[in-house]
Amino acid sequence: MSLGRVAVLVQARLTRPLIEAEAPRYTGAPPEATVIKIKDVRAVVIFSEDPALLAAWYRKLFILREMVSTPDFIGLAAEGVALFIQRTSEGHRPGVGGIRPHFTVDSCRVAYQQLVEAGARTLLPPTDVGGETVAAVQDPEGNPIGLLSV
Repeated sequence: MSLGRVAVLVQARLTRPLIEAEAPRYTGAPPEATVIKIKDVRAVVIFSEDPALLAAWYRKLFILREMVSTPDFIGLAAEGVALFIQRTSEGHRPGVGGIRPHFTVDSCRVAYQQLVEAGARTLLPPTDVGGETVAAVQDPEGNPIGLLSV
């Protein structure tokens, strides 16, 4: 799948960069390393045993528009980010792993409650951290979803 097909995701839109790496070098990096500034996140891929079923769950809870749909791949769009639900493949399985996307929402507490009522499992209940509220849940297939509101 080419990045040209990347569109836009959930009601969540990152309003500022996740990481501002202004320093010329990360202190733990070798001298020849380059620091890459992350400007924003435009796409999230979620692996699923049943993309159509999982896409329906996300569409029930978030404001999303379908961009593309095949039996193995569904692209959903909102503002500024694309949510791609892709059938499980070699080396990719649904569930908690090393990455958890965080969706910026109007109210973390309200979104968290709606997700839990729709069957999401709690990873982190809404917690106030430095002027922001964060929470995390798992979708029906165990993929993590982070929520953030300022």
